[in-house]
Amino acid sequence: MLFLLWISIIAVSSLYFFRESFIAELAISFVPYIIWFCILALSIEIYLIIHESKRRRKHKWIKIFLTILVTILTIWIWTLYSSEFFWFYNQNDESIRLTSKNWIKIFYANILYKNTDYESLKQKVVEENPDIVILVEFSDEHEDEMKDFFKENYPYMNRNSRSTMLAWDVVFSKLPIEDAYTTWIEWRWNRKYSYIQIECKDFELECENNFDLYVIHTAAPVSVENFEMRNKQLEQLWSDFRHKDNSNPTIVIWDFNLSPRSYYYKELTKNWNLKNALSYQNPNYTRSLLQQWIFRSHIDQLFISPKIQVSKVKIENLTWSDHRSFSFKLGITN
Repeated sequence: MLFLLWISIIAVSSLYFFRESFIAELAISFVPYIIWFCILALSIEIYLIIHESKRRRKHKWIKIFLTILVTILTIWIWTLYSSEFFWFYNQNDESIRLTSKNWIKIFYANILYKNTDYESLKQKVVEENPDIVILVEFSDEHEDEMKDFFKENYPYMNRNSRSTMLAWDVVFSKLPIEDAYTTWIEWRWNRKYSYIQIECKDFELECENNFDLYVIHTAAPVSVENFEMRNKQLEQLWSDFRHKDNSNPTIVIWDFNLSPRSYYYKELTKNWNLKNALSYQNPNYTRSLLQQWIFRSHIDQLFISPKIQVSKVKIENLTWSDHRSFSFKLGITN
């Protein structure tokens, strides 16, 4: 048990000494649950020490000392990083005064590429009745099974393929949308992201020309290789956005595979003119590995430019996906 405690402490300690490392990235994503795991393991260890048989009590005080030491380290790390854990959800919402007159509804979900519960997905879309539907990990099988449904209800589509086998994201709309360009980056599998322009007048929104919609899915850092690949993608994206024309209102919906607590999140966003609308909603997590509470992290993000207003955000669990969905009303101010 102490071995597991030490593993947890090493992982969390990396946040202080090696915050740019792969281990630190995993630890910062799941750190609240690591802390609770440490407390649970610590409680079990103390119980076992107290109730050990006499013949196994030879090193009892050494175990007690190590247990106390691990406890102190855990508390120290928690105290040191408590502001890091919660800063993201403690920001002030400067756009709380909603002034937009007209609104459109957007529904977003990472539907999980191997999900075959097509009827539940259709039912969810009908229930939400959005103007725009954004789906990540939308596969060829999904399109084959649901093309008639979407053709009838959402005749305009922009699909972004990362390979010949799997479409990485798709945008369905009740009204026309324009594929402004699709940027091919030197990412593995030719992964790219969607950049769509939408005529404000088509949706009766209060902006002069268009508003820009980006849908992005960066690599999941499940290995050192993917961690490095995702960081290269972030560098490229930062370069793209740095040279972007900011005259149009902009919304970026992103399966970030990056926690707001991460060092890389802060580096990427510290000089942005976009803010994360989910920081005012406190979803706590947007992805749950294997549907287990201890492996949850907030990795799906919603960035908006100053002219964009977001209202009535609803974040829900999906039984057929490892991500939570969110829907919201979008308005634009002059």
